[in-house]
Amino acid sequence: MSRLEPMKSFVLALASTAVLFLSGVAIPLVGFLLIPLVPQPALAFGLKYGRLQGVGLLALGTVLFLWLAGKGLALGFGLVAVMVILLYGSLGKGKSIESVVAETAAGMLAAVSAVLVYQFGSFEGAREVIRWALRGNLELSVRVYEQIGFSKESMAALRERAPQLIEIVLQILPALAFVGFGVIILINVFFLRRRFPERDLIVRAGDLREWRSPEPLVWCFIVSGFALFLPGWQALRILALNFFLVIAAFYFFQGLAIVAYYFHHKNVPVVLRSLAYALIILEQIVALLVVGLGLFDLWGDFRRLKKKDLNPSRAS
Repeated sequence: MSRLEPMKSFVLALASTAVLFLSGVAIPLVGFLLIPLVPQPALAFGLKYGRLQGVGLLALGTVLFLWLAGKGLALGFGLVAVMVILLYGSLGKGKSIESVVAETAAGMLAAVSAVLVYQFGSFEGAREVIRWALRGNLELSVRVYEQIGFSKESMAALRERAPQLIEIVLQILPALAFVGFGVIILINVFFLRRRFPERDLIVRAGDLREWRSPEPLVWCFIVSGFALFLPGWQALRILALNFFLVIAAFYFFQGLAIVAYYFHHKNVPVVLRSLAYALIILEQIVALLVVGLGLFDLWGDFRRLKKKDLNPSRAS
């Protein structure tokens, strides 16, 4: 390997990360689809050439954004850098994929909370700004729906319920953020596993179609579900609701793994698979069925994984 190759890779990774970040921020509507890919060049560079060099790349990128684009974009890129650094600390250490996702997503949630407090002075100040942004986005959506041709009665009912909807979103915002970070982490781990298939560099996951959530998680799911019906204790119920939604996301991915498992073993055509995945993502009832599939897999063992695990040494 020539001495210039690491330098070329450094410049290419820095440029790719910056372009993906700027495209995700600047391109309307579809730009957000690029956001999950922003950490990928820096992650791949650090895992190939050294994590310290990767941290240097991220630090240089943050400084350049601060110098050329201002504090706002620098903070955004800094959050990407935090995610990459957290993944540097988790990947390649024999951890399970659920541990990597949960630890990194929790770290990102803490980092975003710290940035919001830094920007707006307090959590309440941040909530007010987010409430104002949600109100504006909802009003914009209502106007678009009216132009499309939705009935005035439906739009009036939506405007009437807008304050309650905004408060619900604010209450579950930690869970939404945690799950969103988890999805971004999973996407990056997926691409890293494909990029470095010959090295035990990423996570202890095996075939992702055979992934199962930790069995004790079901008790957290049950307890948080019961806590939702406790009288009074509003703060406790909000906390339980966020835990309930996060754990439901784990069972959603377990259900998705079951679907992928049978698609693979039944050789379902790619077109039908794509349509099924699109239906799962877009249709709420189907998504809830996938959550139920993942939850009841604890008892149904739909992929017969427990029988596979029962090898002669364990059976004896």
